[in-house]
Amino acid sequence: MVKSLVRLLVLIILVVVGSQIFCQEDTLGIHDSPYSVIYNHLYYLQSDSYDPSQSARSLPASTETARTKAIQLKQILDGKGLFIDLNRLPSSPNYVDTLSREAIYLLDSREPLIYVERREDGWYYSRTTVDAIDGLHKKLYPFGTAFVTAFEAPGWQMNLLGIAIWKWLGLVVLLFFSGLVAFLIDKLSVGALRRLVNRRVNSSDEVNTSLFKITRLIGLIIGVRFLVYLLPMLQLAPRINALFIRGLAILSIFFVILLLRNVMRIVFVYLGLITSKTENTLDDQLLPVLHKLASIVIWSIGIIAILDYLDVNVTALLAGISIGGLALALAAQDTVKNLFGSIMIFLDKPFQIGDWISFGGVDGTVEEVGVRSTRIRTFANSITYVPNGKLADSVVDNMGLRVYRRFKTDIGITYDTPPDRIDLFVEGIREIIRRHPQTRKDYFEVHLNSFGASSINILLYMFFEVPSWTEELRSKHQVLHGIIMLAHRLDVRFAFPTQTVHVEELPLLGSSITPESGPMSETVLTDTMRDIDAYFKAHQ
Repeated sequence: MVKSLVRLLVLIILVVVGSQIFCQEDTLGIHDSPYSVIYNHLYYLQSDSYDPSQSARSLPASTETARTKAIQLKQILDGKGLFIDLNRLPSSPNYVDTLSREAIYLLDSREPLIYVERREDGWYYSRTTVDAIDGLHKKLYPFGTAFVTAFEAPGWQMNLLGIAIWKWLGLVVLLFFSGLVAFLIDKLSVGALRRLVNRRVNSSDEVNTSLFKITRLIGLIIGVRFLVYLLPMLQLAPRINALFIRGLAILSIFFVILLLRNVMRIVFVYLGLITSKTENTLDDQLLPVLHKLASIVIWSIGIIAILDYLDVNVTALLAGISIGGLALALAAQDTVKNLFGSIMIFLDKPFQIGDWISFGGVDGTVEEVGVRSTRIRTFANSITYVPNGKLADSVVDNMGLRVYRRFKTDIGITYDTPPDRIDLFVEGIREIIRRHPQTRKDYFEVHLNSFGASSINILLYMFFEVPSWTEELRSKHQVLHGIIMLAHRLDVRFAFPTQTVHVEELPLLGSSITPESGPMSETVLTDTMRDIDAYFKAHQ
C-alpha cells in the first residue's frame, strides 16, 4: 500500500515537472525568433487550428483584449493583402534589422507600424503595433466585420474555385458600385474640365479627344480605388486578396500614367499656341522633341513605381542600368555626340526652320531639326541629313538672316561710246537703283571701273532688301531690265568679244572714221526714267 502511494506520488511529481518543463520549452519556442512568434500568431487563427488564446501569446499581454487584438491584426494583414511567406522569416534569435540596426523585423515594408521586436524575455509584436491595431482596423473595415456572420449558413459557405459563394456575390456588388462611381465621376468632371481648359486652349479635335480620355481615366482611377477600399470587407484568403489588391494597384498606376500623358498633350497644345506667335520657328520644331522626351519620362517613372510596388530592388536595377548605359554610351559616342549637338542647336538657335544655310559644302533650306540629325532641302531639291554633332561643330553661314542681299556685276559697253553718254548712262543706273522699291538706297556703287579687252567696264555694286531668294531674283530681273531699257534709249551698246582690223590710211585720202555723235540731251534720260518707273510699278 505504501509502495503504491509512493509510486503515485512520484508519478504526480513527474507529471507536474514534465508539464512545467514542456510549458517552459513551449514558451521559449514561441518567443525564440521572429519566425516563431509570427508563426504562432498566424497558425492558431487558421480554420483547422483555431485557438485565439494561443495566438494571443505572440502579443505582449495574454488577456482577453490581446485575443481580440490578435484576431484584428490577422484581419488587417489579410485585408491589406500582406501575404506572409513563413519560409522567408528569420529564425535567428539574434536577428538585427540591416537598416535600423535594431532587433526588430518588419512584416512588410509598406506597413512600418506592424513589426515584431526582441525584448528581454524574447520576441513579441511591438507595443507600437498593438497600439496601432484599433486605428488600422477601423480604417480598413469602416463598416466593421460583424456582417460576415449573416453569411455563416452552409449554403453561403459553398466554395466555387476556392472562394465562398457569398464572397463571389460580394465581388459582383463591389464591381457594380465601382463602375457606377467611375461613370458618375466621368460625367461630373467633363463639364468642369472643359470650362477650365477652354479658357486657355481653343477647342479642337485633339483637345476634345484628350479631355474625353482624361475624364474617363479620372473615373476609372477613383472607381478602382473605391474597389480597393471596400475589398477587405469580403475577407478573402490572403493569397487571393493579395493578388486582387496588387493587380488593382498596378492597374491604377497604369491609369495614372495614361492620365498624365493626356494632360501633357493638352499642355503641349497650349505651348504650341504660344510658340506660333513667336517669330522664331525653331521652337515649333523643338516642341515635338520635348513631347517625345516627356512621354519617355512619364512612362519611365510609371514603370519604376510599378516595380517598386512589386518589391523589386529599384536602386540595384537603376545601378545596373546606369553601368549598362555607360557601356552603351562608350560604344555609341557618335550618337551621344549628335544628341548633345541637337541640344546645343536648340539652345544657341543658329538658324530656324526655313532658313537658307551654307556650311561644309552643303547649301540649302532647313526643313527639320531632329534629335539626331537635321534635314536640309538642297537647291537641287534633294534631301540631305546632316548629323547634329557635325553641324554644331561647323561654321554655319546663315543666309536666311541677311537683311540685305548683295548684287555685284560689271556692265561692259563698247569703246566707241562718247564720254558724256557714259556719264549719263552711269547716272541713269544710279537713278534706277534709287527708284526701285526693294533696293538699299544708302549704300550702292556705280562707277566706270576698268578697261577690258573688248569693253569699257562699269562696276555695279548694290543690295536688295528682300526676304527670300525668289524675291531677290525678281528684283534683280527688274533692275537689269531697267538698265537695258536705259541703254536702248541712250543708244549705248553692250560690248561683246570682237576683233577689229585697222588699216593704215593713205596720206592724200580723207579720214574714213565716222564723226562721233553730239551730246545726248538729259530730256531723254528723264523720259527714260519715267518709263522705267512705270515698268517697276507694273511688275510689283
